[in-house]
Amino acid sequence: MKILFPVDGSEYSVHAAHVIARRAELQNFNPEVCVLNVQKAAELMIPALKLRRSAATNRQSEAAFKKVRDILKNVKTEEKVVIGNPAQVIAEEADREKADLIVMGSRGLSDFAKLFLGSVSTAVLARTTVPVMLIRSEYTSEPGKELKVCVAVDGSPYSEAAARYIVAHREMFGEKPDVRVVTVVDVAEAIAYEYPTDVPLPEIPAEREAAEKNMDEIQQLIPEIEEKGKKEAMSTIRPIFEQANFPVTEVALTGDPGTEIANYAKTEKLDLVIMGTRGRDNVASVILGSVTSRVAADGSVPLLVIPA
Repeated sequence: MKILFPVDGSEYSVHAAHVIARRAELQNFNPEVCVLNVQKAAELMIPALKLRRSAATNRQSEAAFKKVRDILKNVKTEEKVVIGNPAQVIAEEADREKADLIVMGSRGLSDFAKLFLGSVSTAVLARTTVPVMLIRSEYTSEPGKELKVCVAVDGSPYSEAAARYIVAHREMFGEKPDVRVVTVVDVAEAIAYEYPTDVPLPEIPAEREAAEKNMDEIQQLIPEIEEKGKKEAMSTIRPIFEQANFPVTEVALTGDPGTEIANYAKTEKLDLVIMGTRGRDNVASVILGSVTSRVAADGSVPLLVIPA
């Protein structure tokens, strides 16, 4: 596996380096890592300024590399400095290096707007079809242990892409990973779809009685709605793992998908959440308002985004 690892000297880059190093300790997982530092364009046409900027660039790049060099000492790495727009350079280098994965440290755990409006991570996701792993906090998993992984699915082609990525790169997850295929059924949304809310509120006793009866009927339908949602989400995903002889555990949750997946990752102390999303699109449609964005904003567990 070839990994593109952009670094900027921040603590988030250090966290991401630990993720790569600890995964590389697993048997049969020997990634080639291109450690990339992107510097903004020099102050161009004035020779003295270019020379001064070049020296500063060298110092900044060396400082960024130095922070992760010792962590990755047992991993095959190369270091590369490129001048340009960070997101554009990262996406282009991923294509040039034929990377299987981009690993990025990312700030913005609690500030939704800062994480998804104008961040380098978001801009990279909008420009690439290469899977991107976002690391937002210190990695505390024990070295060498098998991964506890959640792949969130909804029956869409994006979920299928995530499942296929896991199967194709199973060495990345160790010999016996604990992989949970998780779907979240939004019962409230399903009910709202079946029972529109644009009806007047009951005002007289007969109307209230009819409304209560209707609500009782809806409550009785909830198990059926949950089962239908799970079946639809799993129907195209299950065969992918079965055909690859890849054992997984199926988990069905109810509620708001983004919130439930983020909470599940925390309570189960998962090592990784994997989600599919549409790739190479404008930022608003790729990220803003999506379930993926909610999981990234709410969660501290590393998130692997598979563009499809």
